Amino acid sequence: MEIFKVVSFCIIATILIIIIKQQKPEMALLLTITAAVGVMLFAIYKMSDIFNLLDSLANKSGINKDFLIIIIKITIIAYIVEFGKNICTDAGQTAIATKLEMAGKVVIVTLSLPIINSLISILTGLV
Repeated sequence: MEIFKVVSFCIIATILIIIIKQQKPEMALLLTITAAVGVMLFAIYKMSDIFNLLDSLANKSGINKDFLIIIIKITIIAYIVEFGKNICTDAGQTAIATKLEMAGKVVIVTLSLPIINSLISILTGLV
């Protein structure tokens, strides 16, 4: 299974980072970011299967694909923001990490507005 390779990669990277951090902390941070990007790329590759399935289900059910695209964008943004926040936190920059998280939430709410508007239209139509 692929997850065993990812876990092994992360454990080896962690051990190397711990060893390197004692001598060259800046290199350890670079290795941390490189390993994290590698794992993130693997996750994005795996998410494509999920998005293909959702697209297929949307086609079969007749759900508005625009909403599906918004949900996919929101999911991707949430993962990317979490990734960036963790990198900032690992580098000791918690203030930047907190602001990044807030910015991500604002972007997600902004992207959600068409869905919220549609739900309100549906609810007001029922009354």
